[in-house]
Amino acid sequence: MNRSCSRKRRLNQPSRPVAYGAVSSCAEGVELDSVDLDQLEELDNTIFAALDGDPAALDRSRQLWRTVQREVAAPLVEESQAQYAKRALMVWDATRSSPEQSLTRAFAALEVLGLMADE
Repeated sequence: MNRSCSRKRRLNQPSRPVAYGAVSSCAEGVELDSVDLDQLEELDNTIFAALDGDPAALDRSRQLWRTVQREVAAPLVEESQAQYAKRALMVWDATRSSPEQSLTRAFAALEVLGLMADE
């Protein structure tokens, strides 16, 4: 699985004309338009809010994840999936080692890990 794809937003420096200055960069040559970038950014914000203990974000993350899986190029989805799983494991470890960590965050970490494992 190649993890060489990246997402960037550059203003005033697009390599090709794209709405909102979105630029794609991927070894596989995956094109990333502004709609895909917006979807991935929304998913990022939602997943990270869920991992911070926001129950509404956790509910929303399920729907957004399914949408992104259907509509965004697989290499970019795989990159995001790896990052979300990594962050969820960090949250899970923190909740296990620190009693002051929230049960809500532990549950969210397990839910996100389950979501990332469910193909």
